Amino acid sequence: MKKVLILASVASMIDQFNMMNIDILIKMGYEVHVAANFKQGSTSSKKRVEEFEKELKIMKIPFFHVDFSRKLIDFKANTKAFIQVKNLMVKNKYEFVHCHSPIGGVCGRLAGYKTKTRVIYTAHGFHFFKGAPMKNWSLYYPIEKWLARFTDILITINKEDYSIAKKSFKAKKIEYVPGIGVDTSKVIPYLEKD
Repeated sequence: MKKVLILASVASMIDQFNMMNIDILIKMGYEVHVAANFKQGSTSSKKRVEEFEKELKIMKIPFFHVDFSRKLIDFKANTKAFIQVKNLMVKNKYEFVHCHSPIGGVCGRLAGYKTKTRVIYTAHGFHFFKGAPMKNWSLYYPIEKWLARFTDILITINKEDYSIAKKSFKAKKIEYVPGIGVDTSKVIPYLEKD
């Protein structure tokens, strides 16, 4: 059975946004593994992360703790995380990795490049956008532009990010998926009802 890795800097990103993706991959016949920081940084409570771990065990989804720091400039922690992710890729020979979150995206794409693992990266909203502080543009934009070359599929979730990526980034393929997959044509009319 072919294996895939869902990677994010924190467990809550996988719990809150990727369980449907995991379900789809399982139905497609993949063995899905999950890697994230299960100890700190989540937007979920410690209790919810513990419940999530139990749910993954029940679903027989292997999960791995990675020592991601949410601080981009925490080079020591994120270098350690990169090595952990790279080692996972070498050991498990994943068909592809699907990265989420800026730090997960950096480590996942670099590890994918080093191990020749195909990479999907979902940008859940770039930190640089119209009206963003100049420091965001000067820090995050060059990093994302450079890492795009190590990205087989870059998924954007808003039109501004898609436009920037199509114009300036060199990912092999760039896609636009509205929001996090919500069919807005069905939701908006429902919200507009009296």
